[in-house]
Amino acid sequence: MIALSRISGEFHSPEREAAFQADRLPESRRHAHLLFALSALLNTLFLLSDWRFAGTAHFWVAVPARLVVVFWSLVSLGLCRYMHSFKAVERICFVWQCITAIGVAFLVSSRSDIAIFVLVMLPLVFYLVVPTSFRGNVGGGLGCGVALLIGYLAPAPLSPTMPGMIMAVLMLHCGMWIAIARTNRLQRLEWTASQDAQAARVALAANGEALERLFMTVPLPLIVIRDDGTVLRMNDSATRNLGTADDVARLALIVDHAPPLRLLDRLTRGDSIDNDECCLANDEGIIRDVLLGARPILLAGEQCILASIVDITDRKQAERHLAHLAMTDALTGLANRSHFMASLMQAAQSTERSGGQMAVVLIDVDEFKRINDSAGHDAGDALLCAVAERLRDSVRPADMIARMGGDEFAVILTRLRGLADLDTILSRMIARLHMPLRHGGRDIDCRVSMGVALYPDHAGDMIDLMKHADIALYEAKNSGRGRACLFEPGLLESWQTEARMLERARDALAHAQPVPWYQPKVDLQDGRVIGFEALLRCVRPDGTLMMPDQILAAFEHPELGRKITERMIDQVLADCRAWTSAGIDFGHVAVNVPGVELHDRAFPDRLLARLAHADVEPRRIELEVTESVFLGRNVDVVERNLQRLSQAGMAIALDDFGTGYASLSHLKQFPIDVIKIDKGFVRDLETDPDDAAIVRTVLNLAYSLGVKTVAEGVETIEQLEYLRSGGCHYGQGYYWSAAVPASQLPSFLEPSRFARRS
Repeated sequence: MIALSRISGEFHSPEREAAFQADRLPESRRHAHLLFALSALLNTLFLLSDWRFAGTAHFWVAVPARLVVVFWSLVSLGLCRYMHSFKAVERICFVWQCITAIGVAFLVSSRSDIAIFVLVMLPLVFYLVVPTSFRGNVGGGLGCGVALLIGYLAPAPLSPTMPGMIMAVLMLHCGMWIAIARTNRLQRLEWTASQDAQAARVALAANGEALERLFMTVPLPLIVIRDDGTVLRMNDSATRNLGTADDVARLALIVDHAPPLRLLDRLTRGDSIDNDECCLANDEGIIRDVLLGARPILLAGEQCILASIVDITDRKQAERHLAHLAMTDALTGLANRSHFMASLMQAAQSTERSGGQMAVVLIDVDEFKRINDSAGHDAGDALLCAVAERLRDSVRPADMIARMGGDEFAVILTRLRGLADLDTILSRMIARLHMPLRHGGRDIDCRVSMGVALYPDHAGDMIDLMKHADIALYEAKNSGRGRACLFEPGLLESWQTEARMLERARDALAHAQPVPWYQPKVDLQDGRVIGFEALLRCVRPDGTLMMPDQILAAFEHPELGRKITERMIDQVLADCRAWTSAGIDFGHVAVNVPGVELHDRAFPDRLLARLAHADVEPRRIELEVTESVFLGRNVDVVERNLQRLSQAGMAIALDDFGTGYASLSHLKQFPIDVIKIDKGFVRDLETDPDDAAIVRTVLNLAYSLGVKTVAEGVETIEQLEYLRSGGCHYGQGYYWSAAVPASQLPSFLEPSRFARRS
């Protein structure tokens, strides 16, 4: 019995393994020489393509990294002359693997289209091509995979598909370990058979009977063929696996999917075959993958061919299965992101050749986190599978569907004759996807938002096409969800404007910390300051101010909005604590709270805890909310949060009343204490009868409901007199003062400060 390691497939005996490697040394040297030459050549060609990064920061990463790989490949090529032993081959290959892996790890940090392909292919090269031992193949492949994965994932922001990529890479390496171990085992079995056969030839002269027994008992299929095609001998293993001599003679050899050739046609040409992977087909059309080895031998003065044929059908099926897994989403069975992007490039090329249009549809399941949290992850998985199945039923057979990760899906719609075709398919998709899903005895609401971009109408390359589809998806979600939105140039401009706002907000958080400035709120009857509104200001290092409208989009951003609000509230509470300690009665401070906070169930507890920690009474804080928070699916959360804070003693003010979508029912449903009249109505009430009528109506409404009113943007005495005569309680605006830093606030509390102006 041949003693092979179950893990590596190598001989247990170090001496036997050394003999095997020594026997293969010329082949290993040739393979190493070819590997280094091809590496130098291909990386030189790739170096030319790296100039596409010119002008970017990645250029100074890509070019040096590529040059290092090329240089070391040439150095390794020069060192081939010193490969006098397998250990020398292994050492040179190991150093080449390390330097190549590190260099390419820097290259894939660009996250370009080919980066995913390189993540898979370079470890495969280390596993399958580098002529080294099992530890060299697996260690090099695994180390390369880890280095590439770190290089790909390290640049910010982190990819949302990081866990999936790690699992996919782990799955790939496990499969390749199995494949390498199996290949090693088969190679050593063949080598052993070859050694045994050679020993048998030597012993033939002395003992023909012993040679015959040895030949027949070799565990590998062996056949001996004459030059005329006659099968001279077959051992027992060959008979069991290949059939009779006539069956073997009729086998057809298929190499690299070329037209079939008779097995004998290739062997009789005198070709030497070493571990060639090919296919054998019999008369019935059954094809098996085999590992073929053959040598011409002289037997009893007659020229013959000795061939070993190892069936590797199971291994090849396993490899194909691993390749399928690497391109398929495990949960839904759809294509994954890598497969989708490759298919997108092919579809674009086909569309360019044939004309017409192609569309990319990005799909996002609305409120998926809420479904996961409320119904459980099994319900979330069932919903994702249902979305996948409904997409299959909605699109045409030639259209491509993929799960991009999480609750995101994508569809490639090809051969579109116009927008009518697109509208038909999108309507069918929405109708089927929006049907409720029955799971676990309950109906789960299924709603999706879609973003659509057309090729070549909206973009000429795939990166821009995906970005524009993503922008359209963002617009669909912002416009109420549950709908499809087609990209248009205006969306890109809006998206870029919002992106600039978010970038300014991030810069402000890092270099120009948001601080509250305070604008007084004045009693219109006696001119007394009854409180202040905290308005955000960001003071840049050069002393200039960044105003709220410059970072408007950040307030509803899940991360930035919360950070800005928390810093504003913390500073307001610190200022309140300082004024209270100094004996200053400042009334109250109104703080704007974005919807991202009010939709969070934990917000009241966090705010009240901050108040308690700062030793500030809740009545000192007034929360200003806009009408938009009353809309959407989380209105019940908003109501509970406001009720909780109102019961704790905080006043709730409805800001910018009349400019949004709030109805009168909201004034009844929510604990509103103050209505703030938007400055847009106050500004023109002297000259615009409509604005004056709106202001008067709001004042009458507030009077009827027993709600206080505050007019924003008061700038003239005429506006003041109109508001006072209409029964408005308070006002704020430049007529009294702009917002000022906290240090100037005490001066506004002097009793006579605004008495004459009011």
